[in-house]
Amino acid sequence: MMEKPTYFISDRPEAYEVWGEVSYEDAKAIAKTIADHAARRFPDIEFRIDSAWHSHGSGLQKVAEYIDTNWEKWAAPLLERA
Repeated sequence: MMEKPTYFISDRPEAYEVWGEVSYEDAKAIAKTIADHAARRFPDIEFRIDSAWHSHGSGLQKVAEYIDTNWEKWAAPLLERA
């Protein structure tokens, strides 16, 4: 069986400071939300959350574009509650 490509999602607060300062707990929740949405769209990719910065390998550009286009609207409800 072939191993799934892995897409890493950061849970670092500075990755999500579009709205200003983001707590570590909020950053973890945002990362999980991104992973959940992206996994539904791309079931053949493993989504892994960690605190490192990653560049994504070839073949994952469509995933990155999908996330970049949508993550703020997915995260907005989380930050509105904060």
